[in-house]
Amino acid sequence: MTQITAIDGSPLASESIRMLEYLRTRAAELTAAALCERVRAAAVELQNAVAAVSEAEARVRPIAGKWTIAEVVDHISQTQVRAAEELRHLLAGRRPPLPPVYEALRSGAAEWAPWDMLVADLHDANRAMIELLETARDEPASALSPTVRTLVVALLKPEGGAPKPQLFFAELRWKEYTLLQRLHLLDHRTQVRKLRALPSM
Repeated sequence: MTQITAIDGSPLASESIRMLEYLRTRAAELTAAALCERVRAAAVELQNAVAAVSEAEARVRPIAGKWTIAEVVDHISQTQVRAAEELRHLLAGRRPPLPPVYEALRSGAAEWAPWDMLVADLHDANRAMIELLETARDEPASALSPTVRTLVVALLKPEGGAPKPQLFFAELRWKEYTLLQRLHLLDHRTQVRKLRALPSM
């Protein structure tokens, strides 16, 4: 098997290796129904965090060069739509044919769409993902199980330095991919909460 490296060619950091091991080990332990419930719970947590945000708060950019809450919500909606599309192929026993879902996917709607529309889009995208997962069935993974080329982002925490991301591609089966989507929802739930807690909010 080809050794996985980061997109810059560097070896995977311990945090990235642990993430891959977690995805593969935990996904093998969970049933399809349990995975669906975990994604559902993560979606609810994110939606509850977003529900506390006002339109004015959603447009504030508290850190120069970083996303607003509106941009975070748009990103999640767009990512969920693409992720559901890829999962649909995997569950049907096919490798998804499209390019990977990249880490900064957005539509631009955060610049002009009303906040309530962005929130509704988030709910719709989450619902579509969950409805698809409700159709998933448990089947033993095998060497013939299709995978999807996935861009994974792991947060590195160097001693004495600011956290920084390491990006790498991995081939994931559907349960691993689903578990990664859950982590994605939870990461952005935390991001929304932290943005709201900043003084400029």
